[in-house]
Amino acid sequence: SHPVGDGAGSGLLVPEIRVDRVSGVEIALPYYLSLSPSRDITVTPHVYSNAMPMGELEVRGLTAHGAWQVHGYATYSRLVPLNTPAADEHEAFRGYLESSGGFQFDPRWSLYFSGRIATDRTFLRRYDISRDDRLRSTFTLARNGGSSYLTISGWAVQTLRANDSQGQQPIALPLIDFRQRIDDPWLGGLFEVQANTLALTRTSGQDTQRAFVSAQWDWRS
Repeated sequence: SHPVGDGAGSGLLVPEIRVDRVSGVEIALPYYLSLSPSRDITVTPHVYSNAMPMGELEVRGLTAHGAWQVHGYATYSRLVPLNTPAADEHEAFRGYLESSGGFQFDPRWSLYFSGRIATDRTFLRRYDISRDDRLRSTFTLARNGGSSYLTISGWAVQTLRANDSQGQQPIALPLIDFRQRIDDPWLGGLFEVQANTLALTRTSGQDTQRAFVSAQWDWRS
């Protein structure tokens, strides 16, 4: 059963059943909890015939300026680190967390972000959550002033590839892009100034910095 009308009701959702050659038979039973017209939580226990059980949690929210969500998985199961002897196999907490959101603070300022992180390189494939081999996290703060545009952003990558070094993965912070258009009061043309800067850092490896500035004047009869 489900509610009709504009309101959302809490309760069990349709169960999910599937078969995987590694995890065996999987049964998931989501429970939806409506906290308010702008907040809700979905809790889903996953039970497997050939693997330890796993919990899933999704939290979503609306605000006056935008929306956000957080989605995660967690379990305590056997972990076999990549490129290590079988003797290193051990029980450990394992999980994955992702989040995203977007906010429009006023007609000019906005913020967007997304994040993804896993405890180890094999968790996502082990539980058939994702086949991605790189997890990217980003944010962008932007201001659009009509004749000017400014963005301040950054990103980072977690590699899940067996032969990649995490310390060699670049972290871009900050990445700044600025553009300004100015009317020419003398000849009726248009000036445009652009500035861009980028800093790449690594926890183990070479860092890189870059800066660029340009000016342009256009005139059309």
